[in-house]
Amino acid sequence: MKRKMVWLGIPWLIGLYFAATCQISVTTSLLLAAFLLLGAFRLYRRITTAQMLTAGLSAAAAVGAVLLYTTMVYQPLLAHAGTITTFSGRVTTVTTYDNDRASYQLKGQFRDGKKAKILVYTDDVGAQYGDTLDVAGTFSVPSDSYLWNTGSYYKAKGIFLQADTKDYISCTHTENGKLVRALQAYRSRISMRICTLAGTDAGGMVSAMLLGTKETLSEETDALLTHHGIRHVVSVSGLHLVLILSIWGFLCRKLHFHRWLTFGTTAVWTALYALMVGAPISILRAGFMFLMMQSAPLFFRKADTCNSLCIAGILMTIGNPYLIQDASFLLSYTGTFAVGVFAPWMTRKMRKKGFEWSLFRQLTTVTCVSVCIFPVTLLYFREVSVASPIANLLLVPICSLMLMLSLAIFLTGGVGIIAKPVCFCLKLLYDGMMLLGYGLRTLIPVMFPTGWKQLPLLSSILILFVLTVICFRRNRRAAAASIAVSFGILIAGQGIYRLSEQRCFTVTVLGQRQEEVVLVAYAGKTDVIDLTGDHRNPRYVQAYCAEQGIRRLDTLCLTKRADQLRVAYPQTLSEMTAAETAVPANCWIPPDADFMGTKPLQTDKFVVEDTQYSILESDGTLLVKFGNLCFCVGTAVSYLPEEEVDALICTQWNGDPEQMPEKTYEKDDAVQIRVYPDGTWDIEQLS
Repeated sequence: MKRKMVWLGIPWLIGLYFAATCQISVTTSLLLAAFLLLGAFRLYRRITTAQMLTAGLSAAAAVGAVLLYTTMVYQPLLAHAGTITTFSGRVTTVTTYDNDRASYQLKGQFRDGKKAKILVYTDDVGAQYGDTLDVAGTFSVPSDSYLWNTGSYYKAKGIFLQADTKDYISCTHTENGKLVRALQAYRSRISMRICTLAGTDAGGMVSAMLLGTKETLSEETDALLTHHGIRHVVSVSGLHLVLILSIWGFLCRKLHFHRWLTFGTTAVWTALYALMVGAPISILRAGFMFLMMQSAPLFFRKADTCNSLCIAGILMTIGNPYLIQDASFLLSYTGTFAVGVFAPWMTRKMRKKGFEWSLFRQLTTVTCVSVCIFPVTLLYFREVSVASPIANLLLVPICSLMLMLSLAIFLTGGVGIIAKPVCFCLKLLYDGMMLLGYGLRTLIPVMFPTGWKQLPLLSSILILFVLTVICFRRNRRAAAASIAVSFGILIAGQGIYRLSEQRCFTVTVLGQRQEEVVLVAYAGKTDVIDLTGDHRNPRYVQAYCAEQGIRRLDTLCLTKRADQLRVAYPQTLSEMTAAETAVPANCWIPPDADFMGTKPLQTDKFVVEDTQYSILESDGTLLVKFGNLCFCVGTAVSYLPEEEVDALICTQWNGDPEQMPEKTYEKDDAVQIRVYPDGTWDIEQLS
């Protein structure tokens, strides 16, 4: 049987994903359906009996691995949630924030001896890698929020519990981890050197690309790269490792190193770089694959990208099956599959000579990458860039050149004679990339929103359709046609959803606990009323508008902390405008003030009157009327208006319990009231 690891690895990863994300009943049904599908393929002689059994048993083993890990590891650790206990562990990751705050990832054990990894968010106690932290108090399970899926993110890293912020924490400084500390100190020194010589913006981007220092990336650069769907260039990935190892491989060939010595030193370089940048998933995946492909001749084997990818996937997920839920893991694997397997297959019969064919082959390759990572971006991101293939073709080569130049600084320790001219070139390349990026954004501003809840289901059906066409036809033109048809169906479905959405009246309340910003949308109009003035409220509005494809606001009203938010909203919603804006009467407005492209109205009683609905804000409480329905939104509400209220959304009711409306929803995260065209309505929590 050819490519045994492919028939073992791909079903393993697919089985892991569905077992980790779906209920056991759904997983069992899908597993049975997979066996029937494999049986049909065997019946029509598309696969052999050995391939059928290998794929089926591999998928079943993946489901069993998830169930076993959940029973033996995950659930016993959750027993500590809500209990008062102690934990002692070694610091493995440190992240510092403003206001002398920090988060620590610890690896150790609880008082009862159960080993675990936990998250601690507390005051900065000056702990470094290898130091010991003792935590006493209550532990809880990290939960997802509208802005970020915290629980899923840390669950994929094997961190299932976090210490509450009020717990007692003590730090014991040790001399452990000297190698990692030295590597991280070198990383910080090189990062500072690049930022000093190349400037904050250019140097921050180069440092993020080369060393993974995301905190140095400016918001402007981050927003532009995200808009074009190429933010992966500033995430430490396999490209970075391959460039470094390629340089080392060239030196080994020139020095005539033995193959075993080359393999051993390559493994050492891989480990050192991974430790320095924090061992991200993409680096571990690339390290596994590079070493396996380099070791193939040592064992008289032929290197194969798909085999190596499958082996690396099995090795990385066998210890923690929940890793399959990590967005970085999925993006790294689908992107590598596209570059190393799918794109070469699609371009195999293209002409090799001629500039136009070379350009077409490159465009086909980046399109294949965009197609393969598209399902992952639908699941984990709020919008997908339509210009991504073109941006990959035009902007990524510039970023790759910047990365290669910055390697000279990294490998020479940042000495001035090399660092200064290189940083000058980096600054020029950065300015050119930003200019080209802004021009491309102006030319192709379209984004594909992912707010439609049925989008993942439709995408799954279309993926199955494309795979069936490829399996039965095994023809490149048929594959390209099936992909084009699938995207056409997606765009049509998205258009129908947007039209149906405009017929529904929605009141969306965003924010956790005391954070509260309200978006009222109907018939293509969107009104935003910020009730609490929290610093994260602009991010909530930006996230929701991106998810729903909203590009323009009809009204934006600030009720608290207007002086600060009058600056924060335009910075966060840089690509949006508002028809009308309003701020409190006591908010000072300069004569030439421009707030979201308008001159703000100063008032203490904000009112929106439309032919179909009305909005009234007074004293931090919002009253929304639509037809004969009336909804009230606030934080700590003590009284209700004279009108009969159909539903109340608040964080706390402070009034008379007898006067509290029957349908009162105590908000903990984002919720939405949806009124359908037939007049019925409901309340749901957004995820």
